[in-house]
Amino acid sequence: MKYTIACVFAHPDDESFGPSGTLIKLAAKGNDVYVITATKGQAGQSSDKIIKGDLGAHRVKELEKACRIMGIKPPILLDFFDGTLNEHQMPLLKKSILRKLQRITPDIIIIYEKGGISYHLDHIAVTKAVLLLSEENKIKPKKIYYFGISKELSILLGRQNALDESKLAKIDVSDVYETKIAAMKAHGSQEKDYLRIIKRFEDMKEQAHGKHYEYFSLAKTTLLHLNYPEADLLEGL
Repeated sequence: MKYTIACVFAHPDDESFGPSGTLIKLAAKGNDVYVITATKGQAGQSSDKIIKGDLGAHRVKELEKACRIMGIKPPILLDFFDGTLNEHQMPLLKKSILRKLQRITPDIIIIYEKGGISYHLDHIAVTKAVLLLSEENKIKPKKIYYFGISKELSILLGRQNALDESKLAKIDVSDVYETKIAAMKAHGSQEKDYLRIIKRFEDMKEQAHGKHYEYFSLAKTTLLHLNYPEADLLEGL
């Protein structure tokens, strides 16, 4: 059976630097996988490369390339400006996200955990918008997952935003790791960021005996009798 999965994130690269391995595996099984991105990332560049023209337009092309590498649907772009998502934008952000989600009616929605992994205010706002839509019963997917970091990695990074391990999904993406890295590198304007993150991945792989995992925690579900930890986000559907 084919399912529809939607990630809702703030910036181009959030999907690749985040749950791209899981997205690759889900798409390879024939599921429809979408990324909804709230901004074009107009305010952020970590590469020393000269980018001609509009940075936002350039980053959208990078996102499109990353989606092709992952084998998922073309990205769905909202029209918010990078770095401006906050409480004042919340009503419009919710409305814009809702409009896109109603069009694709996902079975599963993936968002960053409440701290946005990096505490970025845009990340936090997008997560809050999706959760509010769920609380208001405007969206009713079978599952909403937080994507985030394991307790082990949170300790390593000195952060307090590890995922809830009582409802954990631990996805082994070792078999698609190279494709994940290729999707990350598609975001050439973010070179310094992806090099730093890849170094972290390699350190974690060494500790995990060559394995690479992505971590999720179930935020909301309409399903009963799920067993944890899950090894596939489609379990129970």
